[in-house]
Amino acid sequence: MQFFLSTDLVIGVSEALNLQEYVRQTGMKKPGIIYDANLASSLYFQDVLKGLTGRFGAHVLYCNEFRGEPTYAHLEDVAGFFRSNAPDGIVAIGGGSSLDLGKGVALLLTNHVPALSLKGFPQDVSDPVPLVTVPSLLGSGAEVSFNAVFIDEAEGRKLGINSRRNFPRKTVVDPRLSMTAPMESVIATAMDSLVHCIDSFGSLKHTPLSRIFSIEGFQRTFYALRQGQLDRAESRLDLAIGSICGTAALMNSGDGPTNGFAYYLGVKHKVPHGLAGAIFLKEVMRYNFDRGYEKYALLNPMRSSPSAREVTHELLAEMDDLYRQLQIPTLAPYGYGKGNAPEFARNASAALKGSFAGNPVEFNEDSARHVIYNLT
Repeated sequence: MQFFLSTDLVIGVSEALNLQEYVRQTGMKKPGIIYDANLASSLYFQDVLKGLTGRFGAHVLYCNEFRGEPTYAHLEDVAGFFRSNAPDGIVAIGGGSSLDLGKGVALLLTNHVPALSLKGFPQDVSDPVPLVTVPSLLGSGAEVSFNAVFIDEAEGRKLGINSRRNFPRKTVVDPRLSMTAPMESVIATAMDSLVHCIDSFGSLKHTPLSRIFSIEGFQRTFYALRQGQLDRAESRLDLAIGSICGTAALMNSGDGPTNGFAYYLGVKHKVPHGLAGAIFLKEVMRYNFDRGYEKYALLNPMRSSPSAREVTHELLAEMDDLYRQLQIPTLAPYGYGKGNAPEFARNASAALKGSFAGNPVEFNEDSARHVIYNLT
């Protein structure tokens, strides 16, 4: 049994104010700094950036204004920007898209090839320049994962650049950087964390160690959402820890149908990845439960019965409450109904065989159609 997580983590309120010291510890002397345009108006972020740029007089600054998840073409453009004034490391500050952009740029600075040539799981690549990630949203797990998601516009698919060489040297998690994010973005990324936890928990490739992380990540994230106090830094810390746990579990187990559905819907309708996964999560859980899968009981610490079936049923009822509380939509707002559900199921099944294969009960095109019908 193996388990890996190759990033040095620092988590705490106001830790980003020490970012310049953490960057210095990586050996960088001329950092390339990528930050989300959405952060520019945050006074706290301005203090963080001022401390970083003040410490490193030689630096290269890039504001990521790209809307949505990055494409390979965008990555190529940004890598070209940094190659013209090459830094010796990258500091990426922002949501999952900007962190993934940082991973891609760090790799392309030492591998002078087209970005598209690295799509998928590239082999025989050189180590990237050192990378420090600082998330401003808590849920995608991009800050600690080796996956970097990019969209191939020609194929209309998310493929990414997935290499263990992508692991950041250091991750600094400070909930204060997330406090000015729109609440819908906070919720969407937290739901992404729940998807990671539940898909990894049920995955046929799970291990006893990965399940520890799945359970802890789910409980911290779920109850932070249920309490409805996401304006508190303490709740954001729970989201941060839940995100890291869920991503660590997913990297060590593989995903399932929910994460696959999220990729498909997200690309097709430009739905934020976390929200896209949330749409499907509860129905995939219910599909599995209805076919005898009762191990979700282990995710529910509020057990009122020794019966795994009853405890799982209670958890699904709590999920129903959470969905009403957060107003998670169905597929109807995206133009899907009973008439075009079969087409969705057919296309998704063709594209997502790997994700479907990870489900703890058999999941095929008929299964996808059943889930999609219940969401229309």
